[in-house]
Amino acid sequence: MEHEEIAFSVDVSTADDGRALITPKGELDIATQGELRVVLERARAEHRVVILDLGALRFLDTSGLRLILETAEASRRDGFAFSVRPGSEPVQRLFEVAGVTDLVPFDPST
Repeated sequence: MEHEEIAFSVDVSTADDGRALITPKGELDIATQGELRVVLERARAEHRVVILDLGALRFLDTSGLRLILETAEASRRDGFAFSVRPGSEPVQRLFEVAGVTDLVPFDPST
């Protein structure tokens, strides 16, 4: 069985209350994290609340994990609200294995 190639993309929407919802799709890895970084930086400059929804990711590597941790740290330092909607079990497993679940503002209800 061949591995089906799924192109990486990032959907961005803005709620009526001004929150930015960012949903990366596909595989977030060293080749695609730069694209998400640009979107996250733009969102945090334009919105007071940024929500990152990992639900559509099928894979996350350590470079994507690092980007999420850096964004969480920037939110604490720079004073913008940032929350993360959890992803699939394999995606969440990386946070657990790395021991960083307490450093990421997970919020399944956002």
